[in-house]
Amino acid sequence: MCHHQVRPRRGATEAVRQQASRYLVVSDAVYADGAGKPVRLVLNTRTSRVSTVGDQVARALRHGDCAALPAAVSDRLSDLKILVPEGRDELTDVLDEQRARARSAATLNYVLVPNGYCNLGCEYCGQVHVRGKTSANHRSAVRDRILRAVNRPSTQEVRIGWFGDDPLMAYAVVRDLARQFVEAAVAAGVRYRSRLTTDGALLTLRKLRVLYEECRVDSVCVTIDGIGDPRRQHDRVLAVLADVVRHADEFPELGLTIRGTLDVADIDHVDTFIDAMVKAGLNHPMVEFDLRVVHAWSNDMSAPRVARQRFAAAEPRWLRRMHEVGMVTRTLIPAQLRGPICPAVTRSAEVISSSGAIFSCTEHPLVPEHEQGDVLELVEHADHDRQRPAGRYDDWHDRVNRGEQSCAGCVFLPVCGGRCPKHWGEGNPPCPSYKFNIQQRLELEALRTGLVPLLT
Repeated sequence: MCHHQVRPRRGATEAVRQQASRYLVVSDAVYADGAGKPVRLVLNTRTSRVSTVGDQVARALRHGDCAALPAAVSDRLSDLKILVPEGRDELTDVLDEQRARARSAATLNYVLVPNGYCNLGCEYCGQVHVRGKTSANHRSAVRDRILRAVNRPSTQEVRIGWFGDDPLMAYAVVRDLARQFVEAAVAAGVRYRSRLTTDGALLTLRKLRVLYEECRVDSVCVTIDGIGDPRRQHDRVLAVLADVVRHADEFPELGLTIRGTLDVADIDHVDTFIDAMVKAGLNHPMVEFDLRVVHAWSNDMSAPRVARQRFAAAEPRWLRRMHEVGMVTRTLIPAQLRGPICPAVTRSAEVISSSGAIFSCTEHPLVPEHEQGDVLELVEHADHDRQRPAGRYDDWHDRVNRGEQSCAGCVFLPVCGGRCPKHWGEGNPPCPSYKFNIQQRLELEALRTGLVPLLT
């Protein structure tokens, strides 16, 4: 995210007629800049840039009255894509960009669920966990499918996500397959990236060294559930993470995220969570924190809706406190999408369950309803020279364009993309919290950059 001060450009000439982009958020608050002049912040969600503009200019942008702006100012705003040519169909532009990313075969994304058992049993989870190892045929089929993909002429990058239950319960499988994937990628000259999501219960410093050095895992997300539940013992996980931080110099390229998943019962315990992170020494540049409302895998939408409302109201205060104690948080201002929003909207991504089923959605594996009704094909019988079959949500961008969801009219479409087609289909809008607290986020951004609020 970049911050720009808008100043008139000398020698500017009259340009084509311009209008305010439909993807702008103008701050409600007015601030004094370094010279004492009244300014506002303007977020352009197509670029994720926050610019400082004069109060009168900001008012013109907000009301769509840009014809009277000086030519020099218009030129500068046009450079920042705050102004666009009059009549420009920006919705089509945004959806075309998102379609292009979804249709690209240059980057392939495989989300692998190597284990069908979980050691937690979270109440919100809809998966059914059964002990037992996957078959040798299953493992060889997964290996063959990904090796074939690595060696396609169109492949430039392969991303492997170790996901589901806890992949570390299948640590030997992860290690065996990753070794072969890495060797193939190196031989083919293909970029290789890998992410592992775990509850941390089985994580050790020794295992992390192997995952990082041998398996080329460059991103680890540790999920911490039930932060308000005294029955959950997080001390061991935090101790391991603190040990990792003490050895941060061994992992220069590792992205480590601690994700706190919150339900209604957890909302009042976030300050305790923050205190625990600081006490463990995790307010460290190596660690990024991400707080999210958990989605209950049921038809009861009332609890998550209440949790989202309370979360959005409280989040700015948490973000401010986390910043004050040196905790690195996920982007204060929503970042640009760098790829498809999820595997479900692109045939260049797929999810392979420990059951052998290939899905397009990460919420389908090990859920009985989806293991029966949403299997695209079985990995042992699949044609490894072809992309996965079309899934339920591969036409997502066309649905948005048709107005089937409210996303088409949303100012955050360029950075959100609709977030989760599955949740929309279930009647559970997955809108991100910044949709509801962006003004408070802009206030924090102004504070961060030294702007002084003016009373209006």
